[in-house]
Amino acid sequence: AELIDNSIQAGLGINTLTEVEVICIDKIEHVGDRKRQSINQIAVYDNAAGMDKESLRVALQFGNGSNLSRDKQTSIGKFGMGLPNASISQCCRVDVWSWRDGKCFYTYLDIGDIKSGELRQVPDPVEKSIPENWKSLIRKKVGAHGTLVVWSQLDRVRWKRGVTFLRNTEFIVGRAYRYFLEQKNTRIRLVSFEDENGKLKNKANTFSDYISCA
Repeated sequence: AELIDNSIQAGLGINTLTEVEVICIDKIEHVGDRKRQSINQIAVYDNAAGMDKESLRVALQFGNGSNLSRDKQTSIGKFGMGLPNASISQCCRVDVWSWRDGKCFYTYLDIGDIKSGELRQVPDPVEKSIPENWKSLIRKKVGAHGTLVVWSQLDRVRWKRGVTFLRNTEFIVGRAYRYFLEQKNTRIRLVSFEDENGKLKNKANTFSDYISCA
């Protein structure tokens, strides 16, 4: 919800329709004659305003953000803790790509690197394109501006499978953002894929389209 907050707010005044996609990838491992399946990565994509180099770095700093002044606290996502805090509450690594004005920047947070002392501050964003594997999973053509957040090394996600995760997400998100959905200025897509030996399959057809308000 924190990431979707950011997406919707960043799209206000930019888009007539803000597209948000929540993408889950389950990793299937073979253990003897059995298959073991669990969520491996979660991504949130939007076609909102995107960020420049400095804004992206600030967005991953704890207690910082672009809406801290009182005059900007008129909507959701106003506390400056959404992206980094929500991310590390669920995973050990978050990678972010954000683009606008013809440039795409990338940076990350890695809890292992922070613990080892290798990472002491948010790395300076570098110009880097969205990986093709993620671009191929986004339904809409990636436009001139937007953001992609990817969670990996998931260590605190309550649900073990993407379908279960999305089933619970659908109810919460449909209720929390019902006014945006009713006004048809936001669409939220939920989709789950299975990764078996490097091949992705979409078997969660119930969650391969846009949700409605709850």
